[in-house]
Amino acid sequence: MGNVKRWPVLAGVGVVVAAAGWWIVDEMPTVDDAVAREALPPIDEHLRAWTTAAAHSDDPDVRWVCTQKVIETRPDGDRVKIGLVASCDEVAKEGGGLVTRGGFRRQAMVYRVERTPGGFRVLDRKFAEDGAGYSRSVKEMFSWVGARRVLDGASPDDPKSVSAAAFGLPESTPVRTGR
Repeated sequence: MGNVKRWPVLAGVGVVVAAAGWWIVDEMPTVDDAVAREALPPIDEHLRAWTTAAAHSDDPDVRWVCTQKVIETRPDGDRVKIGLVASCDEVAKEGGGLVTRGGFRRQAMVYRVERTPGGFRVLDRKFAEDGAGYSRSVKEMFSWVGARRVLDGASPDDPKSVSAAAFGLPESTPVRTGR
């Protein structure tokens, strides 16, 4: 008779475990590589335009160079939310090389884009908050697992790795850190 009373409890535990498993799998962030590949060029252009405007830079020998690591792509109706982490450097030509003047690292953001006949178009972007609100804002912007990836230190390549290409210079061009 004791085993008969355990079955409802075991069945209940089984249902809870199955539901938790479904929830975790449903929350797993995915990256649609085709969408990311097609959407990153307009996102990069948008990000560089924003950093250039924010820095009030119009010097032709100065460029903002950015790298991104896509954390997740999430369909949002006809649009897509692309959660990513970006690093950007302000880079200037100096002598025979390049020098970084400043920038930022590991900035979490979510872009909302839509497909157009010519590719993707950026609709808007949301940055994670600085300081004490960072963790909370990342958790609001990303899926549960995506937020964990960001908070655990997901990072794009160093912008120095693509700085020479941004100026049309050989890959061997020296890039040093400025003052």
